[in-house]
Amino acid sequence: MQIKIEKASATEAERLKSLRLAALKDAPYAYGAVYEVDKDKPISFWQQALTGSNWFFTSIDGVDIGLIGVEKAAKDRGSDCWIFGWWIAHSFRGQGVAALMLNAIDKFCIENKWLKQGLGVWPENKRAIAAYLKLGFIAGGEPIPSRSKPGQLYLPMYRNLSI
Repeated sequence: MQIKIEKASATEAERLKSLRLAALKDAPYAYGAVYEVDKDKPISFWQQALTGSNWFFTSIDGVDIGLIGVEKAAKDRGSDCWIFGWWIAHSFRGQGVAALMLNAIDKFCIENKWLKQGLGVWPENKRAIAAYLKLGFIAGGEPIPSRSKPGQLYLPMYRNLSI
């Protein structure tokens, strides 16, 4: 079994769309985006997503099974970078794939001198919180208002890298 984690190129908008929609369909409770809205967005939306953020695709033996994004964090995030859109196909969860994906993100973050990672998780998503804790993230205090879902709160979590 060969696991490959690679940074998306600017020409992979269709691949990003396919993986992101798979994530939204598989785990709608985990994201601020909604499948029914995103499925109809034009390819230009996905092209812009590739130029505005850093996406990484995960595949096993040539079949896409995961997605994760990272970007420089806005000043109010309390971190150097923000990890988002993390998804692993259901049948591959709990097998160490998340740690491999994070390792790839860690290398990218270190190259960019982003040593404090942040992410947000819905407080009711206990499985994701447990996974993030296992990967070394810590809760960053009280839940705060979501930018993508008005009225929803998310729990910020943080992890420090060392060089």
